[in-house]
Amino acid sequence: MAASKGTQGISHGGHSAEEKFRELTGANKTARAGDGDAILGGVNIEVKQASAATLNQVRPVKYIPLVAYHEPTDSWYVVPAHSVVALASSKTRGQHTENPFESVTLNVNMLEEYRVSAESDLKSRTLKAIKDAEKYPELKESMNKVLRDSKSLAAKSVQDVRTILTKLGLVSI
Repeated sequence: MAASKGTQGISHGGHSAEEKFRELTGANKTARAGDGDAILGGVNIEVKQASAATLNQVRPVKYIPLVAYHEPTDSWYVVPAHSVVALASSKTRGQHTENPFESVTLNVNMLEEYRVSAESDLKSRTLKAIKDAEKYPELKESMNKVLRDSKSLAAKSVQDVRTILTKLGLVSI
C-alpha cells in the first residue's frame, strides 16, 4: 500500500490493519476475537498493526498465519504459522508469560523475507502461507498440546492457590 507523498499510513486513513486486510483480500471477520482477526480460505488469520518495530502479543500456539502491517514503512508482512512458531522458539520466555508460545513479541526487522511487495499480492501470499503451514501437521499438533497443557496447568494452579487461600482464611469458597 504505497503511500503517496504527503499522506499518512493506514492508521490515519480511517482503517485499522484488520479492516484493511479484510477489504484487500475479501476475508471475513472471525466470530470470536480469540480465534484471530480474519478468516481466509476457511483459516483464521492473526492481523497485527505496528507503529514501531515491535509486534506485540503474537500467539504462536494458535498455529495460524500472522499478517502484520508496519505503519512507518507502509509495509505488509505475511508469516506462515510454522515460521511464527520457529521465531518464538528462539525466545526464552514470552511476553507477560513464561511460555513464548502463548504470547511473544516479534521484531518487524526480522521479517524481511515475509514482506509483501504489493498489496495486490496480499491474498495470494496469505493463501500460500496457509498451504505452507499445512505441510507440518506434527508442529500444529505440538502447538495444540502446548495449549492443552497450558490450560491444564492454569486450572491446576488456580485450584492449588485457592485451596491455600481458603485454608489461610483469605478467601471463602
